[in-house]
Amino acid sequence: MGTRRVLVTGCSSGIGMAVAVRLAKEKGFKVVATMRDLEKREPLERVAGDTLNRSLEIRQLDACCEDSIRECVDSLQDRQVDVLGEY
Repeated sequence: MGTRRVLVTGCSSGIGMAVAVRLAKEKGFKVVATMRDLEKREPLERVAGDTLNRSLEIRQLDACCEDSIRECVDSLQDRQVDVLGEY
């Protein structure tokens, strides 16, 4: 099936962060970990470890803001997302 791109929201803490990191450590997934405030990215960077910039990338996204959604999706190669996880 190849590599699937997973976009996960709410990755600055809690379940969103845990799901993003877990999937990034699995074969077959490229994770786009999103959060509203990129200033809160350090905890995710710390737990992501060597997956950061390899199978996990961090992007800004406010899932309640249409402009933010458009900007995030437009920034993705081929504008393709295979799996969406909202937390």
